[in-house]
Amino acid sequence: MPPNDPADHMDVDQFSAQDINKQAGQAYKQGNYKQAIELYGQAIELLKANKPASPFAELSTYYANRSAAWTMLGDYKQALGDCRQSLEWNPENIKSCIRSAKCHVLLGNIDEAERQYSQLLASDASNQQVQRDYNNLLHVKRYIQQVAMYMENNQWGLARNSLDQAIKGMDQANLPQQWRIWQAECALGERNYGDASRLINSLLRMDSQHPDILFLRARMFYGQGDNEKARAHCMEALRCDPDFSKARNLAKLSRAIESKKEAGNQAFKTNKLDEAYDIYTSALALDPDNHAINAKLYSNRAAVLQKQRKFEEALEDCDKALELDPDFVKVYSRRAACYMETEQYEEATRDYKRLVDTDAGNREYRNLLRKAEIELKKSQRKDYYKILGVSRDAGESEIKKAYRKLALQYHPDKNAGDAKAEARFKEVNDAYSILSDPQKKARFDSGADLEGMGGMGGGFDGAGVDMNDIFQQFFAGSGGGMGGGMGGMGGMHGMGGMGGMGGGFPGGFSSSGARQQPGGGFQFHFG
Repeated sequence: MPPNDPADHMDVDQFSAQDINKQAGQAYKQGNYKQAIELYGQAIELLKANKPASPFAELSTYYANRSAAWTMLGDYKQALGDCRQSLEWNPENIKSCIRSAKCHVLLGNIDEAERQYSQLLASDASNQQVQRDYNNLLHVKRYIQQVAMYMENNQWGLARNSLDQAIKGMDQANLPQQWRIWQAECALGERNYGDASRLINSLLRMDSQHPDILFLRARMFYGQGDNEKARAHCMEALRCDPDFSKARNLAKLSRAIESKKEAGNQAFKTNKLDEAYDIYTSALALDPDNHAINAKLYSNRAAVLQKQRKFEEALEDCDKALELDPDFVKVYSRRAACYMETEQYEEATRDYKRLVDTDAGNREYRNLLRKAEIELKKSQRKDYYKILGVSRDAGESEIKKAYRKLALQYHPDKNAGDAKAEARFKEVNDAYSILSDPQKKARFDSGADLEGMGGMGGGFDGAGVDMNDIFQQFFAGSGGGMGGGMGGMGGMHGMGGMGGMGGGFPGGFSSSGARQQPGGGFQFHFG
């Protein structure tokens, strides 16, 4: 108590109730509400000691004064109790009538508050304070009705907005418990688990054994995918209220989902992939609205499909998981791996970049990103295997055979004046110049050549390639022989004519092997 408090060193027996009431009033004016409440209580006890008869206006006033002090402390239940006492001793105490209605509003008893305000206005319609309070009540009531409607329809964002509007007409530091529960329910409905946790923990500090609040916490854990904690809080709520059917149903559901998930995991570990797929699928049907749990189930099912090499289906499940939980790191890794298998390197690079951004110190993510970036670059250059029409594991003889066939097919002497055939012929030669050289082929396969991609768009510029070597390898002795060199090939970027090639080409060959050129068109010259 402050040194100048009016009740310092006061001996109650030496003062009358009126004196104590006056001291309480001074404490109230100084903001010492707890002291005021104590002093009002002493004054009330002194008056009641004489066993007065009702009505007793003075005793009614003391109760009314104490209710005002309780109101200043935000304890509206105590304030309402003193209002009732005040009105029992004097039903005409208008201040107690007004404060009683106000306390009902602040306690969330909207219907009772409306009834009392209506009675006050019926007796005195000109009371402006009552009219203002009544209008505020109607404002609050309208928004609370909206809250109930939106929550019924699972429109949690709209419910929260209406609740926020209603709260503006209340003591925001001392909201009714039910309104705080509504706030937590809206946060859960919007899957805003951070706000939900804060609100629920605050409620539990006020009442740790309230079954509705314990159930809210169970729902929060369930929504976050923690079935074990959800079930534990449901059981605690049932201990407080054995007939709480919602808690019993949630405990049963969370147990069923967890059981199926574990069964699916066990089937996957023992390589019973079809069985694991079916179990995860059945688990997904138990609660389509639980995003966190279903994201895990889709991720697990994607792992099954990935192991079965059903990569496109696995990608679909990864997408579904990320739609439900955009921050599910493991799924980005799994999806990126499936993208790599399906040669969607740009998408894989994007996912690996996200993983590196999430965990910059993870060496595995950085290595996977580097590999994806190399494969992306490789996919954007010419695919020499595809040009020759062979697989990447094709052997030397298969590559030679494919080259011979295509070189004969697109040779300019067979396609005079055909620019497309000319370009294709050059492309085939470029491809063979790389794949026929073990060192260049190894660099091409590994992507080591990508550091200095040349003008061919394929990582090799063709410089130093002697086409005579290629043709001598394939066409020497094939009906008429080959002439000398190859003219007009400036590093394979500009090609002159080719001559002296024997064997079955239009126009024929002389006995000396010299090509007899047809008139016009594209010409290659040997020798």
